[in-house]
Amino acid sequence: MLEKFRTLLGHTLIYGLGNYGIKVIGFLLIPLYTRYLTTGDYGVMALVSIYTQALFIMVNMGQSTSLFRFYYDHDTQEGRDRVIASSLWILLLFSLPIAAIPLLAPEMIAGWILDDPAYWFLITIATGTVLCKVLLRMPFQMMRARDQSKKYAMWSIVRNGLTTFTAVVLVAFFLMKATGVILAQFVGEFTMCLVLTWPALRAFKAGFHWQGIKDQLKYGLPLVPAGAAAFILDLTDRWFIKEYYSVDEVGVYALGYRFGEIMTFVVTAFQLSWPQFIFRNQKEENAPELYAQMATYYIAFLLFLWLGLSAFSNDLIHIMATPAFYAAAAVVPIIGFALVLDGMSFMVKVGILITKKTYFRTITIFIAASVNIGLNYLFIPTYGMIGAAWATLGGFFVQVVLTLLFSQRLYYVPFPWMKIAWIIGGALVTFFLATSIKFDSIAASMAFKAAFMPLYPLALLASGLFAPKDVDSGITFAGEKLPKAKPALEKLRPLVKYIPGE
Repeated sequence: MLEKFRTLLGHTLIYGLGNYGIKVIGFLLIPLYTRYLTTGDYGVMALVSIYTQALFIMVNMGQSTSLFRFYYDHDTQEGRDRVIASSLWILLLFSLPIAAIPLLAPEMIAGWILDDPAYWFLITIATGTVLCKVLLRMPFQMMRARDQSKKYAMWSIVRNGLTTFTAVVLVAFFLMKATGVILAQFVGEFTMCLVLTWPALRAFKAGFHWQGIKDQLKYGLPLVPAGAAAFILDLTDRWFIKEYYSVDEVGVYALGYRFGEIMTFVVTAFQLSWPQFIFRNQKEENAPELYAQMATYYIAFLLFLWLGLSAFSNDLIHIMATPAFYAAAAVVPIIGFALVLDGMSFMVKVGILITKKTYFRTITIFIAASVNIGLNYLFIPTYGMIGAAWATLGGFFVQVVLTLLFSQRLYYVPFPWMKIAWIIGGALVTFFLATSIKFDSIAASMAFKAAFMPLYPLALLASGLFAPKDVDSGITFAGEKLPKAKPALEKLRPLVKYIPGE
């Protein structure tokens, strides 16, 4: 089990560093941005991001998952090439024409989203970014389908690095503020299109296969409403905050959400590697047990990240941001836990993916989004951005519960619920203990919290999450990778016999 998890984790880290390292870079640029950008600038960026994500969901047509579902149905390269060619034809015939439609009325969209038609140029730039992103989806999907995770990561790092460098130059040297950040995203996507798109188009040589196109559309299109509902669940709180309060309040909330989004480094990275793992191992005799164990390890890993982020978020925001943004710290633990639930919902939908019944995903996300909208109406007018954070968590909680119920009926996976409850409880107890005392000194606060962090790994061991043989194997593996630490690690080996399990 541990060997398979190391393989899955290896692909996940590569995908995460490559594709979502930009979120980490964006996190590290907060000291720069908060000194050059106002809370209003952050609000404008957040609202434009809502537009670009909504547009991409519509034009993506559910094809991010569809390609992999059919790719692994074929054992020959010829069959797999036909799947890629069909996906390319969907991109050319449907996705790109739909993505270009907003260019006909950018002023109207700017007036609706940003309350000012004069921002039409931001909508135009953002639409161009989505067009490029749609084109880039294909070469990056081909790398994923062929398990070229290192190549994928290399080009993603180039893409993200170019975007980040351009943003810093435009914001810090040309003082372009929010416009600079939005324009930098277009520059990064457009440049990578010039480099990667044309070589990917060689896949057209596999020919035009209408049946393959119909099959992929049939699988992917039910995911479009699900993606739209996910957009509502994840992003409409900014819209409510703008309507009830101001763009400045959106900016403060967006910064807190940016801290919470560090969780997506792991959540989305697993989403990139998990489908391939499921389909590659579905013929294994112990596949259900394998999925359950991998998901449990993943939840433990995700909560450890949440614990560190949430416990230290207030101190980090005081170090990295200006006083105008300090209030953002209150939403970080709530948003972070909401994204943990989002990650869990993806891991437990094994049955939906294997049985190809993607409409269950649509039903689930629509119900969760409806709950989220209701909670936004209920909480935001009274509690502001704190209410928005709790509404988000409530929506994601409904999503994971419904996803689990539907998926288990389609394909049963024996998740170890007592262990998972222990894992979640251990993270929450450690968080509340670590944040129970407030300090005037940031250094003292961080030192106090750091003292509590080892409690969580101990709780994981006490839960019996890791089988003794896996812990023993892990000690050996760590000793090989870190020879200088090997003597200290060997002293832990006698403790293995006290770990609950086999």
